[in-house]
Amino acid sequence: MSDGGTDDAEMETLRIARDEARVALERQLSTLDDIDSKALSVFRLNIALVGLLLSALSFAGASDMATVTALVNPVVGVGVASFVLSATAAGLTYTISGYQVGVGPDALENTADLSEQAFLQWLLVSYGDWLRYNEQTNVRKALLVTLSVLGTVGGALALAVGTVSALTGRFLGPAVVALAVLVTAAGVAGLPSQLRRLLGESGVDAEGISLQSFEMPMAGQRTFTGRDRRK
Repeated sequence: MSDGGTDDAEMETLRIARDEARVALERQLSTLDDIDSKALSVFRLNIALVGLLLSALSFAGASDMATVTALVNPVVGVGVASFVLSATAAGLTYTISGYQVGVGPDALENTADLSEQAFLQWLLVSYGDWLRYNEQTNVRKALLVTLSVLGTVGGALALAVGTVSALTGRFLGPAVVALAVLVTAAGVAGLPSQLRRLLGESGVDAEGISLQSFEMPMAGQRTFTGRDRRK
């Protein structure tokens, strides 16, 4: 009787763990889809900005070539290059390696002869592997989309500095302000921590605990949309 009760308790634990793992995986997939949507929006924005800028310069050149010549300076060129690089980073974010979404067909074909307990144990081990794989993809995507956003900001700032320089002859002051804004934006976006995270240098959030210790919460699966917000 006690063995049956123990088995029932173990099965209930396995089912609860499976449900928690599925919630974590679905949250990961939702986050990755959100990053892809943002990357696609940034990509379209940069393409539109470059097209609009080139069209404006072409239109202005037809009426006042001297003004266009003054506006086409190295700083404006840096701005256009930033938009192009930003679009490239956004495109890479959208096309980077896929992610695990659940049980594959080959695995399903091998489950017919398994008991429910054996299947759940195998499934939980697999969930751990899928979550780790998706986290690695998440880290890369989050960094790339952050770089693409910062590239757009940097491009806009460079265009502003180039325009001010062409119209007023002032460069150093606007350039320093623009650089300060860009560095601040990178800090707010958590770019340094994202680079450390990609290189595996960031610390572990939770200390290791034994299976018998339940005073501390179980380490959860994190997802990232850019900045790493730690509680």
